[in-house]
Amino acid sequence: MGGSPRHMTTIGGPALNAHSPLVSGLYQQPDLINLLRTVTGRPVVPVHEVTERHVVNILHHPGDTHGEHTDDYPYALVLFIEAPTDPRDGGLLEYTPHTTTLPLPADLPVHRRHHHAGDAYLLRSDTTAHRVSPLTRPGIRRTVLNFAYTTPDRQSPRTPSAQLLYDDEHTRADRAQ
Repeated sequence: MGGSPRHMTTIGGPALNAHSPLVSGLYQQPDLINLLRTVTGRPVVPVHEVTERHVVNILHHPGDTHGEHTDDYPYALVLFIEAPTDPRDGGLLEYTPHTTTLPLPADLPVHRRHHHAGDAYLLRSDTTAHRVSPLTRPGIRRTVLNFAYTTPDRQSPRTPSAQLLYDDEHTRADRAQ
């Protein structure tokens, strides 16, 4: 994704699938999928490819960030397990809808949203350039569970980026500890 930084710890779909029947079950929950269909007005379905279907992203060091990118699949449902309580601590969702141009052109507006533990958002993630601002100080964590959903005609990933971030059977640190 244009060399944008990825400094975070990740748990990919294979590890979650193998070790967390709760997460896998929630991801496939018919009531949740029906809710997503209602909200989007589209025929939302689970992603067949296990690597990106559900992942955990953890930012826990100053400077940790999930750089600007677009996702392979149309929808990301992001559930906050931990989040900085103060927006000045970083971990903000930053996004520009209706663009896949990376890096983001300077003339486009960037929206910023602060979230708390227990929050969630649904993002049209394949046509919205997005990133997470870096954490600014020690002792702060941002942990999210990200569910990727698609439509029946979009079952193949568009890029190899998810394989690089999440295709490991164990928790993976992209940053030297």
